[in-house]
Order: sequence, then structure tokens, then C-alpha cells
Amino acid sequence: MNKEELKRHICEYLDLHAEECIASGEELLRMPELSYREDRTSDRVGKQFEKLGLKQQTGLAVTGRRADIDTGRPGPRLAVLGELDALIVPQHPFADPETHAAHACGHHAALNAMLFCAQALTRPEVLEHLSGSLSFIATPSEECQNQPYIASLVEAGKLQFFGGKSEMIAEGVFDDIDLAVMLHSGGRNFTPSGFNGFVMKRLIFHGKSAHAGANPDKGVNAISMMRGAMALLDSQRDTFRDEDHVRIHGYIPDGGEAVNVVPDRAVFTLQVRAASPEAINDASKKVDRCVHAAALAFCGRAEVRNLFGFMPLIAYDALDDIHQANMKLIAPDAPFTRGIYRPSSTDMGDVSMIIPSLHGYFRGFAGTAHTDDFLVSDPHQAYVDSAKMLALDAVDLLWGDAAAGKAAAAVKCPMDKAQYLENMRAFSSQQEFDCRKTES
Repeated sequence: MNKEELKRHICEYLDLHAEECIASGEELLRMPELSYREDRTSDRVGKQFEKLGLKQQTGLAVTGRRADIDTGRPGPRLAVLGELDALIVPQHPFADPETHAAHACGHHAALNAMLFCAQALTRPEVLEHLSGSLSFIATPSEECQNQPYIASLVEAGKLQFFGGKSEMIAEGVFDDIDLAVMLHSGGRNFTPSGFNGFVMKRLIFHGKSAHAGANPDKGVNAISMMRGAMALLDSQRDTFRDEDHVRIHGYIPDGGEAVNVVPDRAVFTLQVRAASPEAINDASKKVDRCVHAAALAFCGRAEVRNLFGFMPLIAYDALDDIHQANMKLIAPDAPFTRGIYRPSSTDMGDVSMIIPSLHGYFRGFAGTAHTDDFLVSDPHQAYVDSAKMLALDAVDLLWGDAAAGKAAAAVKCPMDKAQYLENMRAFSSQQEFDCRKTES
């Protein structure tokens, strides 16, 4: 059969198995798990790989898995990715009553798409028309939920990074991968022009306690110091270039314990996002200077702990072109959009820094991502059509002698692995500004 006939065959196969595909997606929906604790989900993936007779690796970045199959003909190695983890959204109708984890971002459907893409592609009548190799990779901790738990794994030496794909890169899981594709759940079909990367910062302000009514002059108010840093940071906003898409946002997990005591400690957790590693670094340094200035103004002490980060996502036109054409085959009447910039972040950006990558969105959902109303609205679109999209993209890249895949893989990426790791490890810096020592 020719390529068009093979694509029709795959779509017909997945339509015939639609009931099984939808049931699998609904099963995954009902087992939401948090970062690096996705044990049941990982086991579920492993059973599917076993069913397909695929050789697999386990324990990658704690809970991740990878299964491989080779066509026996030379060509690029294509990775098809799916994400294991969920979010903490207590009011979601399918939230776990104990952990409050819920698939309010649709990772269950995208993971299911990877599994049924594997089921469709690994049959002999499909593989005989392809060249190169396929790797199906289930990755943990895209959402980085329960950060204290993840930090404990880092401190224990079980992890280097918070993000699952970041950790897998460090472990060498992607060392032999030439191309990477994955999909994400959404309300429409589109491919983004890029995503922001970020660095997560924990700012700790140390003052001096005192009686807030009797002698506040004897204390150093850590909350006031923090507010000073926040005011200075607000004043920096017009120094950020529009094209850098800078976003700075956070929350206060610790702001004192008693109303009548001058607080001697305050903690501000920030996420600093931007469109390039250089812009992230620029914005992060401006935050640090504001913290330093506030500590100096109050003659206090402040710490800056840069916990972890993700790289910006880079779009690759050749992969987006292939995906757009296949979307028109699967859903000819559905709108498809390109060039949407996402100021949010994903650790697929880390992969895109070193490997040509696709991160497309598929429809079939209603509500707003990361909230309690994000739900599957069309099971066939969410579970079946998404598997078709991945499978058809893979066919285009590996068809025949895999000429399209070879061309896509030849595109130069912004970094190699060594440069990537150097940049990521720079995110994890720490500083202390102790202005008490400079008081005259």
C-alpha cells in the first residue's frame, strides 16, 4: 500500500478499536497521581507495553518508562511521548479524595494517545512500510506538584531536577533520540509558536522579632522587607521587553505566626517566566537585586534559592507542517491554528532545546485547564482522534526511507546536551544578602 492507504488503514484500525481506546482513557482519568508518585499509572503503561510485546525500560526518572521497536531499516529514532502526572485540584469531579490529584490538564488523554499510537504502529503490516526506530516514552512530573516531596528526592540524591523530562535528559534517556513528538489536551487543534521557560525562586527574608505593640522599633519586620522587594520588583516591569513575554507571579507560604509579634521570617515563592534563557536570566537577576536592596534598606538578611526551571519551547516548522496536514485528514472541517505563543511552560521545552520536537494540542475538552471544570466533552476526539494524530505524524516521518524524518532531524537545535545541563544547573544557584554585616 502507498502512504495514503497506510494512513487510512491506521485510522480505520483505531476507529474499530475506539471502544477499547475510550475505556482506557477513562481508566487513566480515574487514577490521577502526583509527581514522581505515578506508580499505578506507570504500571498501567507497562502492562500495555507488555501486551504489545515491546521491550521496555523501567524506573527512568523514578516512575518513567520507555519501550522500543526497530523496523530493521536505517533511519532516525522517533520518540513518541506521553505524560504520567496530574495536578492538585481538590474540587475536580475525578480528584483523588486523599491526594486531591486530578487530571485537570488532560495528561491522561495525551498518555492514552501515545499508548494507542503504539498499538497502531507496532503491527507488522505497518512497520514493514517504515524505516528507523520508534521509542514510546512515558514521562513523570511535568506539573512538578508537591514540591517539598520532590525537593526531598533531590536532597537524597535520587533526582537532579524537578521536571521529569529534564531528569530523563540528564539520565541519558534521550541520548539516542533524533525526533520527539507529543500532544496535549485542549479545547481546539493548534500548534504553538513557543512556550515560556522559567526559574522557580524561593525568597526568604530574615528580620528580628519584637513586641509589635510595646517596642516594634526593636524589631526588623521581615514582611516589610518582603513588601519592599515586591514594590521594587513592580517598578521593574517596564524594563521587560514585550517580545520576551516575561511573567512574574507567586505566593506567600510564610508570613509570620502571631499578630502581636514583629515577624522575623517571611517567604515568597516566585515563578519567573520568559521566552529565552537569556531573558529568564535577566528577569531573575532583577528579582535578586530587588531582594538585595530590600535587605539593605531594612538592615536584614535575605536568601535567594533558585530551585529549578524549564527551558522555553522551540517550534520546528517541518514538524508543524506535517502535523497540520494530518489534522486536515483527520478533522477536515475543524479549525486549525498555528503561531499561538503560550506564556505558560512545559518541560517539553527542555526536549525541544536539544531535539527537534512537536508539541501539538488536540480538541475534545471543555472548561479551563488546571481548574475543576476541565473535562472531556467528546471522547472520540479526546481519545481516538488524538491517537490518530500521533500515528499519522509518525508515518510521515518514517515512511519509506524516512526522508522526511531525516530532514526534520537535521535541523540545528539551540543547544547540545552539555550546554543544556550547564544552563539547567545554573538555575539552581543560591545567594545570601546579609546586610547586618555592613551596618556602620
